Amino acid sequence: MRFPVFLGAACALTFSALAQAPDPAPSTPVETVTMAAFEPSREDAVLEAYIDGIVEAHRREHHTPGVTVSVVKDGRILFAKGYGVADATSGRLVSGQETLFRIGSVSKTFIWTAVMMLVDRGEIDLDADVNQYLKGMRIPDAFRAPITMNHLMAHRAGFEDTFGVFTVGDSSELSLTEALKAHMPKRVFAPGARTSYSNWGAALAAKIVEDVSGVSFEEFMQREILTPLAMTKTTLKGPSVMSGRLRKKMAAGHEFKGGASAITDYMEVGPYAPAGAISASASDMAAWMLFHLGEGEQDGVRLMSRATHQAMWRRAYDDRSFAADLAHGFFSKTYRGYEIYGHGGATAGFYSHMTLIPEMALGVFVSQNAGNDRTLVSELPDLIVDRLALAVRSISVVEAGDTQAVKAKDYEGAYLVNRRSFSQFEKLFSAGATAKIAAAADGALVVTAQGKAVRFEPLAGASDIFQDQYGNRIAFGRNGKGAVTHLTDRAGVHSLEKVGFFANPIALNIAFGAALLFGATAWIGAWRRQGREVTHGPMGFALNIFDLAAAATVFVFAVMLGVVFNALSNASAADLLAYPSASIIWLRMTAYGVFAFATLAVFSLAPAWISSGWSIWRKAHHTLFALAMAALGVMLAYWKVIFSATA
Repeated sequence: MRFPVFLGAACALTFSALAQAPDPAPSTPVETVTMAAFEPSREDAVLEAYIDGIVEAHRREHHTPGVTVSVVKDGRILFAKGYGVADATSGRLVSGQETLFRIGSVSKTFIWTAVMMLVDRGEIDLDADVNQYLKGMRIPDAFRAPITMNHLMAHRAGFEDTFGVFTVGDSSELSLTEALKAHMPKRVFAPGARTSYSNWGAALAAKIVEDVSGVSFEEFMQREILTPLAMTKTTLKGPSVMSGRLRKKMAAGHEFKGGASAITDYMEVGPYAPAGAISASASDMAAWMLFHLGEGEQDGVRLMSRATHQAMWRRAYDDRSFAADLAHGFFSKTYRGYEIYGHGGATAGFYSHMTLIPEMALGVFVSQNAGNDRTLVSELPDLIVDRLALAVRSISVVEAGDTQAVKAKDYEGAYLVNRRSFSQFEKLFSAGATAKIAAAADGALVVTAQGKAVRFEPLAGASDIFQDQYGNRIAFGRNGKGAVTHLTDRAGVHSLEKVGFFANPIALNIAFGAALLFGATAWIGAWRRQGREVTHGPMGFALNIFDLAAAATVFVFAVMLGVVFNALSNASAADLLAYPSASIIWLRMTAYGVFAFATLAVFSLAPAWISSGWSIWRKAHHTLFALAMAALGVMLAYWKVIFSATA
């Protein structure tokens, strides 16, 4: 798991290809598929060869041990196959039929499907207050508006994000209800106001399935979904607690370090398993895709009515119909003019993606057992669409002009992701999750995030919508006065808030840098005065000691900050189970020390000017140092480094 970059520190290194990549391990032959047997056409064979080439090129370039892919087309399985090795240590080959890969948040599609099955039976109302379904817990009132299932499925419930989901191991005895209560996030936005992806919200939906159906989510999924669809190579249990039969079929997760692929710990989420713990084979995921492309039916088995499934892929909100959003839990966007549905997923050592294009009767599932690069899972579905599309639909953009250039200025500024903690210490980790938007001379926008710049042009006939060269779109929102307040990313699952200077992480950086600068010059000044006769009174002597102690505290805080972010940047899944670490505890204790000195520094200003006996220059330096400390203290409180709890 990777965490945001903070204060400009690089958390990842780019390596040059100094050695020739080894030959890829042979792909596992496609095994006999019993359902929907067919004679492959020449076009199918060409497509499979095309995918083979992309996968193997990616594996060479990004040192990926194993990949599994399944493609369904026109109501049948085109293929389900494996590439490379499931375990770099043993050399066990990947099988598309047998090898289980962790699919991460693609697991949530099973939650949303279960919800819609209960909607189909009349047992859940998507617009009802979820509290009427919950047993043993209640969502606190806020914003004078209840949270509904539609809010949860669109990730618009307004919850903050915390680490809680990742700090409960598979061996935990907590029930889902107990875990949800222990890690209940604060409601920070009115329901429907912002899109902010929430693992906790998805797990809450799984609990509602439990409370309405009267059985555990795992039992519901097995009885109502997996068994009817003959998905025998799919399980909700984590690798440490799954059956021995399936455990032997699991792929290992890997990371590339020291010039080789090393096996990583599996991520454990315990009672939160419905939100991201499923492991499945490519062939089982092919059946899952056929079920959804079949509008609720697969191989003669219908689990929900066609009308309900059609409703599932209709968006509950129409505030950005021309841009990406969520359709009852499924990512919904336009690519090359085609409507696409799906979901991505990531856990320690694994990346996955499922893509469904109903108009093309096409489904693509891809998963890899390496966490160092996600290019393949992100781009393979798009490349397949590019290959199969009979024609790329043209999408008009607004022509450049002075008027459009002026309008583009409205969007300029810094944007901070809303998927973050607002009330707990973890808020600090979002300080690097910003995007910068600048207006180009022709009215387009240049969006820079994570060091990459992408150009977006205004979409004709749609206000506040911009698209890149592939038709991926971002959407801006405005308040009642017409001012731009936020944007929603091209995946449609995250929103970013437009922030002013105070809420911009750059303010934290400036305050921290100023405190370090004046702290360092306080020590340099003390060193230079050694052996020299300096005139000052007792108060001046005391304030001199105070400045040196305050500076030392800031230096210790800087060191601890570096230790913490270095540790988090290299944290394993197992490390998260021990969160918060000792280094985080010491960091927070040091931060309280900084705040104490900052408070005292403000009160020291009057004595410094009245009775220190210092020169005007030393008084000025002390004043600037005191103000820098005060600013840093305010920033530490604002970013919840102090006066807050950890997840």
